[in-house]
Amino acid sequence: MAVVNVNGLTIGKGMPKIAVPIVAKTHSAIIAAAKQAITTPLDLVEWRADFFNQLTDPQAVADLATQLRQILAPHPLLVTIRTAKEGGNSAISAADYLRIYEQIITEHAADMIDLEVLQGDGLVEKLTTTAHREGIKVVMSNHDFQQTPSATSLLALLGKMTTLDADIVKFAVMPHTIDDLLTILMVNAHYAALPTSKPVIAIGMGPLGKIVRVGGETFGSCISFGSVGQASAPGQVEVDKLKMILTELHN
Repeated sequence: MAVVNVNGLTIGKGMPKIAVPIVAKTHSAIIAAAKQAITTPLDLVEWRADFFNQLTDPQAVADLATQLRQILAPHPLLVTIRTAKEGGNSAISAADYLRIYEQIITEHAADMIDLEVLQGDGLVEKLTTTAHREGIKVVMSNHDFQQTPSATSLLALLGKMTTLDADIVKFAVMPHTIDDLLTILMVNAHYAALPTSKPVIAIGMGPLGKIVRVGGETFGSCISFGSVGQASAPGQVEVDKLKMILTELHN
């Protein structure tokens, strides 16, 4: 499996890196959340821009992302616009999705961006090419808050992300049974073992999925998301506990 280096952070090797999501809504609350986050044992921060109350203003998004990047440095900033159809906080149009990310990329306001692979090949290819030209890494993702799709379906999605030149691939699903949990872990391990694989993030949501969040190093997942205050998805472990568990399993 390849590794990705961002601001001196190596993703895809060793203990999974801890990402703390910021899901506040206002400019001042987001800045405060960033300042709180950097007091915790994190490796990077994900700003969930879909919660921002000025999301449809690309300049406001880029300006705030730039501020966050300065506050968090050298920790990488991952900017994510999670759409409502994938469990996010905004039913944003494809046109606005493109416009906002283009502004972020143009102003070098992020170290990494998250692109939903099902936004359409043309849009995803365009943003990926532009991001790479500007030295910004791309996490390509898919989320299913209702179920765990088949292993065949999940591996096909990961293959599509790989073909579309993602730097990191991500799938997040909802397990309801032990078989679902085994599917997630098998897909994670199988993909990570492929000679063409990229660093992979596997997430099981809800209580049953917590084993995926903490067992990533065993099965090949490279990032785990830990909460500080409000979680961005069901089943997230508080960041201090997550660090303790990951370190214990690593050692």
